[in-house]
Amino acid sequence: MESGLSAWIRPARERADAERARAARAAAIARRHEERMATASETTRAVHERMARIHHALEERHLTAARLHDTHVRRLTQWFVTEDAAADRRPRLISAIAELLGARSVGITLLNSQRITASAIASDAVAAAAQDLEVTLGEGPVHDATASSSLVVVPKELLPRRWRHYSPAISELGVHSLAVAPLGVRGSCVGALAVFDPASPEPARRLTKYLQEIADALTHTMLLTRTTIAQLAEESPPDGMETLLEAPDFSAVVHQATGMVAAQVGCNVADALALIKARAFVDNEQVSTVARQLVDRRLRLETP
Repeated sequence: MESGLSAWIRPARERADAERARAARAAAIARRHEERMATASETTRAVHERMARIHHALEERHLTAARLHDTHVRRLTQWFVTEDAAADRRPRLISAIAELLGARSVGITLLNSQRITASAIASDAVAAAAQDLEVTLGEGPVHDATASSSLVVVPKELLPRRWRHYSPAISELGVHSLAVAPLGVRGSCVGALAVFDPASPEPARRLTKYLQEIADALTHTMLLTRTTIAQLAEESPPDGMETLLEAPDFSAVVHQATGMVAAQVGCNVADALALIKARAFVDNEQVSTVARQLVDRRLRLETP
């Protein structure tokens, strides 16, 4: 039977090794195309050059994923040696993303085909509250990044003026700056990686480049498998996302509550979610809090 330490670390180390192996294979293919460029005709040289670029990009993607898993292995090892090894205190992979980016908190959001949050995980309570604020208020960096399929970077001096409701609310959480990268496949944005209070000494250009690299690695090596994309299209939370990133899917209770409200008041899912968000806004509560009250039958919503 595996020891406590190896049971936690072995899967993470295997993922890191697998990503390095994929990077090595991509690098070898890139080198072969570069070698063929020397003797290729002018027509085929361009093809080899393009293939070399593609495989070098794949190499970098897998190396970034390997660094993420390596960071997770190191954090797990430190936790096991210095802490009491309680399962609920075990470092999670999403927290390794925060460390790599030098950030206070990180959140990952995936959207369904209706552009509604299908699944969301957070590195800590700050990121979870920030995600919930966007659902409640209907505005914020994830909304902007996914709507435009582009990077959103808001430094400290611009945050107070960026969003009418979200800016003061996020400031109350103690967040001073943020950056969000969209997660997408073949031009389709399906979610976002949000970073709260990235390290201030980090040059903006370097931060955004690294954020985009990590978002790319997450998208293509961890989150968006064919199964996950199919589940998102069916508007259900992806099964593998929270397992791989070792965090509970706190939005599951919102989905459950939405279905209950839709059945109770005889409306569609979008309208049911709007009712829950409106109640949360009026009560000055998080959407997940109102959802939990509904699921526990401590609250019942009625149509106006």
